[in-house]
Amino acid sequence: MSTPQALSTEITKAPTKKSYLNSIFNHEINLNYLIIIVALYLVTTANFGFFAQVLSIYPFGNNVGFIVSITGLLFGLMWLLIQLFCYRPIAKPVLIAMVMIAAVCGYFTDAYGTIFDTNMLINSIQTDQREAMGLMSLSFFTRVFILGIIPAVIIAKIRIKRVPLRRALWQKALTLTSSIALMAVCLLPFGDQYATFFRQHKMVRSYANPITPIYSVIKLGTDYIDELRRPDTLTLHATDAKRITPTAGTSAAKPKLMVFVVGETVRADHIALNGYKRDTTPLLASQPNIYSFRNATSCGTSTAYSVPCMFSYANRENYDYNTADYNENVLDTLNKQGVKVVWRDNNSSSKGVADRVTFEDYKTADVNPNCDEECRDIGMLDGFDTLIKSDAPAKDTLILLHQMGNHGPAYYKRYPKEFEEYKPVCMTNELSKCDDQSVINAYDNAIRYTDYFLNNVINTLKKYEQDYDVIMVYISDHGESLGENNIYLHGMPYAIAPDAQKQVPVIIWSPNSNNIDKSSLVSMIDQPVSHDFITPTLLNFFGITTDEVAAAPTFFKSTH
Repeated sequence: MSTPQALSTEITKAPTKKSYLNSIFNHEINLNYLIIIVALYLVTTANFGFFAQVLSIYPFGNNVGFIVSITGLLFGLMWLLIQLFCYRPIAKPVLIAMVMIAAVCGYFTDAYGTIFDTNMLINSIQTDQREAMGLMSLSFFTRVFILGIIPAVIIAKIRIKRVPLRRALWQKALTLTSSIALMAVCLLPFGDQYATFFRQHKMVRSYANPITPIYSVIKLGTDYIDELRRPDTLTLHATDAKRITPTAGTSAAKPKLMVFVVGETVRADHIALNGYKRDTTPLLASQPNIYSFRNATSCGTSTAYSVPCMFSYANRENYDYNTADYNENVLDTLNKQGVKVVWRDNNSSSKGVADRVTFEDYKTADVNPNCDEECRDIGMLDGFDTLIKSDAPAKDTLILLHQMGNHGPAYYKRYPKEFEEYKPVCMTNELSKCDDQSVINAYDNAIRYTDYFLNNVINTLKKYEQDYDVIMVYISDHGESLGENNIYLHGMPYAIAPDAQKQVPVIIWSPNSNNIDKSSLVSMIDQPVSHDFITPTLLNFFGITTDEVAAAPTFFKSTH
């Protein structure tokens, strides 16, 4: 029988949880083993979206060998990537960064199907605080804490074994060779399947996490360095631009007034004017002289990319986001030619388009009189009369209204409650937690609010028909995925993005009182059109000619 003193000694000697953890953290581990552990961890915890995409194409029961092979290939690639970046002095920061990137990006990939290419990173950088907070949720913070912060703390506390330089170099060479050999072993037996996989399913590769985000960051960094090497001078466009002088005394001599509405995140197939089964545009349908284009495509799949492209002199094929800031856009030309250009914004910004024209921010209650849960698009019409009548004599005017529109994922916040026609609605920004119909309901309700907004724009313009040549043009910047194939939101690489992210509504109100050739409008509504038509259309409406867009197609023709 143990004496009280002996029992006390045994209790004292018993390892506590803290001493057990200390013994683990005090134990030294070879960096190469730690890299293997982290690579395995990233493959198993950060790539649910990747494997979901793979299994949707190659069902496990019929493709066991290939699935095992592609898992080994992903691990080998992850192992190689970490080995290339990891050296003892910086090993811990690199491993921690990879774990954190994987936790953050993995959440958005799994929840929304987000692919972190360079365009998505640019869009993320340009997202303001309000939009960023709209993406935050308890699930996000939980995942980042469990799969990111906790492993990061463990990595920070682990002691890495010191190895002589010669042995460390030999081990590095061996592990690099081993990772390449593993990938070869995985690839060779399934060469035919991989040939098809890499050629026909490029999108799936983009889901690999954190490989794709890291690659995109590196590419964005190299692009930025290239930008720094470019001169600060602005590349001029339409230097030969000339105004057509209308014949005095004719209706064409009236000053021109266009309201151009830059829509946000609206897809064409949810517009009732285009045949959608729901009546999402009842007010526009009741307006005469409405023309809805049914086959329009966007320049990009994100606001940061599309909006500058919409007003550039480059078409989608030769547009370069990295040089957009160094090039004049059509608003610059209009401004130089005496057109009054005003950009009112209820979104994140003009993305540089309005840097050299009048810009007005309507995202705060200080300026926007229609703010509740958030500032509403309708507030951008406040002071419209004052804006127009401030010119004496009246002059050609272009007013651009950049909507909040259907910006996701919190579609239920994009409209006042009286516009909640379709129920139930998804009342969270975690769209994957809602059934598809409730997501669509909230999205369609937001379109009904845009219908209300556009109807108000038209009614506002009607008051100026006698004195101005008026027109309204509405075009969304890009579309939106609503859960099809488990993909939400937008921003996918254009080449592999679904049509839902590229097909956008184009709606034009053109009253009989203006000088638009109505037959040209009617002839175009079923033809393929795109954002490329915007710049030549604006120049044509305001009677400006330039060789730069002389042969470019337009949405309509103006008579001058």
